[in-house]
Amino acid sequence: MFPSLFLFFAAIAGAAASVTYRWVPPLMGLSSAGSSLLLGALAGLIVAGLILVVWRSLAPTWRKEGVEARIANAMVVALATTLLGIALAFGFGIAFPTHSGGRVAQGIVLIASTLIGLRIGFALEKPIWKHGEANRPPTHVRERCGGETKLLDTSIIIDGRIGSLVSTGFIEGELLVPEFVLAELQNIADSSNSLRRRKGRRGLDILNEMMHDDSVSIRVISVDYPEIREVDRKLIRLAKDEEATLVTTDFNLNRVAQVEGVRILNVNELANAVKPRFIPGEGISVEIIDRGEEINQGIGYLDDGTMVVVENGRRHIGRTIKATVKSTLQTEAGRMLFVEPAGEPTRWQR
Repeated sequence: MFPSLFLFFAAIAGAAASVTYRWVPPLMGLSSAGSSLLLGALAGLIVAGLILVVWRSLAPTWRKEGVEARIANAMVVALATTLLGIALAFGFGIAFPTHSGGRVAQGIVLIASTLIGLRIGFALEKPIWKHGEANRPPTHVRERCGGETKLLDTSIIIDGRIGSLVSTGFIEGELLVPEFVLAELQNIADSSNSLRRRKGRRGLDILNEMMHDDSVSIRVISVDYPEIREVDRKLIRLAKDEEATLVTTDFNLNRVAQVEGVRILNVNELANAVKPRFIPGEGISVEIIDRGEEINQGIGYLDDGTMVVVENGRRHIGRTIKATVKSTLQTEAGRMLFVEPAGEPTRWQR
């Protein structure tokens, strides 16, 4: 659609400029105006065709550098202002039909209108005209997407739970993975630290599984912001541009994105929300695996990762016991349970 409109406006601009200045003499029985109109439109089409050829050859580079949208905006706005400049030039021609100053004014108006349009359009960051199939996901992806677009950061990929959340339907919509996130993930996978290296490789494996799963709508995008150094800032900027929800487990990124007005889906908050609720007096089974900070305390964990502090539980380390819930504590890191062994007197009753 965009190339057709561009050729159309270029033909009009070439014809209008040629007729205005009568660059072409009468040809093949046509008047000077007719010859100028025909050849001017043809010249506009040729110039526009060459511009499109150069555009398509350089588009991948521009897209990676994040300037393709700006150039597209500049061309669209410049076409509009050029048409306005042509109208003003006609006005000068009517007002000063024989005066040489009128010709100079016409040239100045045409050049100035085009340059102003280019400058205004290039200053716009968001695309004002979305064109081409490259900016749209494949048809089979668009048909499957039923929710909002989700933007994945490095932490959620390394975390490993995103694959299960998508396959079970808790996360819907198209998933976007920026190339700068892939680059950061590759750096982690190549780290000299063995733990970071394993996490990075696990993230790449999970991402590869999702890419080959036909039921998952996922796409890698090559948008980048060279003027921004921090990956977190790039993610926030991209989430705004794509009007996407940012999926993360990074606490700091979560807070900053909320301040910036970006929608956030924090998987840790989701995990805490779906954990079972316990009330005082309820019985549970827990394996005590370590000692706590206080005297006689033991530490254990439930299957969902909830930390359990067992009063008088140090002597039960290495065993699974029945315990009674005394209280719960909700923290930013998750929920903690404070329990005591069932059927045993509390420390202050002894």
